[in-house]
Amino acid sequence: MKTGILIIGSLLWDESREAWRGARLDMNSAEAVTAPIRYGRRSQTRGNTYTMVFSKSSDLGRAVAIHCLHSVTSVDELTLEAEHLWAAEQNTDLTREISAGWGCVTLLRNPERDIPQAILTGWAHRISHERNYGNVPQLAGEGRLVSVDGLLQIPWPQRAADNEAVPLDLLLATATRPTLTGMPLSYPTVQRIADAWNCDCENNVQYFWRNNDHGIRTFQDSEIGALLHARRF
Repeated sequence: MKTGILIIGSLLWDESREAWRGARLDMNSAEAVTAPIRYGRRSQTRGNTYTMVFSKSSDLGRAVAIHCLHSVTSVDELTLEAEHLWAAEQNTDLTREISAGWGCVTLLRNPERDIPQAILTGWAHRISHERNYGNVPQLAGEGRLVSVDGLLQIPWPQRAADNEAVPLDLLLATATRPTLTGMPLSYPTVQRIADAWNCDCENNVQYFWRNNDHGIRTFQDSEIGALLHARRF
């Protein structure tokens, strides 16, 4: 089966993930695709500024889909790609894990392709052994983002170039836990997102600019960009 990775952040451009990209991905296949994304997770590793999350209530933004170099013919091969993806997310060696309290690797299936049931059943069995799997809340009206079977509950992405469905059978993607606050719970406002970067002394705002440079964008970006201080390289 043709399998790829759906990327919505620094996995695409961070230098620390270069070895993973070179060993596991066909970077020449990278293309902009649709995805419901927003800035919504306050990240301690980025100075308590915001990183991207999937959100079922979000307008569509632009993510990047990249083909895996290695074919997938079994759930073991699919799991290996997921484990390598998670190691890249964690910036660690391979640990055989695919989740933590802050997020997990999920599977997105192409509804127009005939995916063997053994793959889907095997994936569901694999994620059932993860202690923290699926801990990705959404707002009350959004519904569940990650199913009990480990499937990401968003529409299959379309290519930005021609609005055609991404020509893959499966996509792996990391779903991270958003930082929801207030009563009722809500995602951070554009002003709060921009303020976090403007008050940060470590130039973590480069996360926003480098996402933009590499074609990863949310529906909020023009408003956020207008509120940010001048870019520092």
